[in-house]
Amino acid sequence: MARVSVGLEVGAAVVKMVELAHGKKAPRLTKLARVEIPPGLEGDDRKSAIIKIIKSLVADHGMNPRRVISGVGGESVIVRRIMVPTMPDEELTQALRWQAEEYLPYSLDEVYLDFHVLGRGKRTGDETSVMLVGVKKETVDIHLDILKKAGIIPQILDANALALFNIFEFSHPQELEDIAVVEMGHSTTCLLILEGECPFLVRNLNFGGLHITRAIAEKLGVDYSRANQLKEEHGLRIEQPEGGRVSSDTAAEISDQIKKCMRDLINEILHSLDYYSSQKGKKIKKIFISGGSAYLNNVTGFLSGALGLPVERHNPFARIGHNPRRFSPDYLEKEGSFFAVGSGLALREVARI
Repeated sequence: MARVSVGLEVGAAVVKMVELAHGKKAPRLTKLARVEIPPGLEGDDRKSAIIKIIKSLVADHGMNPRRVISGVGGESVIVRRIMVPTMPDEELTQALRWQAEEYLPYSLDEVYLDFHVLGRGKRTGDETSVMLVGVKKETVDIHLDILKKAGIIPQILDANALALFNIFEFSHPQELEDIAVVEMGHSTTCLLILEGECPFLVRNLNFGGLHITRAIAEKLGVDYSRANQLKEEHGLRIEQPEGGRVSSDTAAEISDQIKKCMRDLINEILHSLDYYSSQKGKKIKKIFISGGSAYLNNVTGFLSGALGLPVERHNPFARIGHNPRRFSPDYLEKEGSFFAVGSGLALREVARI
């Protein structure tokens, strides 16, 4: 009987659920859902809304609360690939705790630490490659409290960045060398630079669809909901839409605001690409994007021109089986990038990291 795992991503704006069945062959998609968190909520009101959504995923979509793998992301999650002298595991744990202070912007008392050995030197004096993960305790504790109140005790709590890597590694096994993956979420963007079968660099950047929507709302003098609608409807284009609902001047202003907001993101990506080139003596060949902002009209062409590289939307379901009667291949191709992190979480049982 196939094992089932549920990837549950609690984002800043949307709760997403992906259920995969793991058998002898490739994993199969069995359930898929996303529910928006009501905008404008804060504190306990927001927590209550998320708890209600998660309970609805169990009641209305049949999500198995005992098979959940969830994750945390954003700027409070630090992922670093580091090199340390080869030593026994018991010594490595203690050594990493001391060395972590160099890489974390928080005190050790404020974070939960974990690590995964990527490659171990064979002799004393050789170096061992380690993926170090530090997460603010407050972030983890709040997340687990929400899940507990929703009746969920996760099997695994992962870092969203590693879930993103796992699903990309699975869906694009031939494109792991000199590749960048950019997940553009609601409030933050996760940037991965891949060097073979492990991330070379992981960065969480303070940019998301929220920043674009706010800029459009301020520029046009409309509320958040209307600004978000205009952003999704027009994106990076300036031609007159059919029906004349929005003037070409307004459409141009929307496009300009998106470009201005993306300027800092583009500069951060270019900085990371230059760093990779300076460290490795080679250049990134291609960029894959996912997340909500990956669906803005003409965004792949705009980013490709700004970054000077091919840019393609990532479909996490490219190598995951599914019943076409339940999940339209066209839908998965068009909407799949929304579920990149959730798919990576659900894949966790069969992933290496």
